[in-house]
Amino acid sequence: MTEPLLHFHASGPAHAPAVVLLHSLATHSGLWAHQVPAWSVDLRVIAIDLPGHGRSAVARQPLTLADMADRVLAVLDHLGVAQAAFVGVSLGGMVAQAVALDRAHRVSALVIAHAGARTDETVRAIWDQRIEQFEASGMDQLAQPTLERWFPRAFSESAPLTLQWMASLIEATDPQGYVMAIRAIQGLDHLDRLPAIRVPTLVVAGQADAAVPSAVASAVAHRIPHARLHLLEDTGHIGNVQQPLLFTERVGEFLQSALVPDATPSLKRMETLK
Repeated sequence: MTEPLLHFHASGPAHAPAVVLLHSLATHSGLWAHQVPAWSVDLRVIAIDLPGHGRSAVARQPLTLADMADRVLAVLDHLGVAQAAFVGVSLGGMVAQAVALDRAHRVSALVIAHAGARTDETVRAIWDQRIEQFEASGMDQLAQPTLERWFPRAFSESAPLTLQWMASLIEATDPQGYVMAIRAIQGLDHLDRLPAIRVPTLVVAGQADAAVPSAVASAVAHRIPHARLHLLEDTGHIGNVQQPLLFTERVGEFLQSALVPDATPSLKRMETLK
């Protein structure tokens, strides 16, 4: 039986270079609210809800990261998009790696933000503990400890409305989709394959990321030929939310240079207005 198509939202010029946005665990495509308006001026931006998140149905059977990648590519097939840049945060960055490794011809550029490339035994055990805690307490009790891991205390205290919004994303996640995604994360093992990635790649790390330390992100960048590493100072695990302007500009500049190397229309319009 064919799985239903993942929910997505596409914006920007229909014939512009495509960019696929993949969100973190326990959120959905709305996580990209700060980036979509800016990037869709000159690019075709496709924000996708991963299985069991947002408006995408829970899969009928357990999924690996590679399975999730196949479902993401089914959206591109539906839209007639042969190749795209992939930008992924956390879980989304892991799925983006799977696309780049297994379907390299579909990838024009890659941004891996706040994501490692291998889940070791110790971390797998931690995920098992979190599933046990979640099953005992439910999604309502999941938001607070998750946000404490994702964001530094100073940011959380200064941005209560943003934290309330993020909590609403977590609480709205389908419980089965949440557990299924964790099982996929536990199977992450891309590290030794990363040298096969040959497209322009940007790795984004948070200096204060407790979930994926900057040293882990640095190791990912080191394995990918010619990859660039960008460190966001004083930033936790969801950099596009904590540092929306900086993330939008730095990643946007990378996408422009990788996808539209000979012309950046929006920047040229700005020069004209001066």
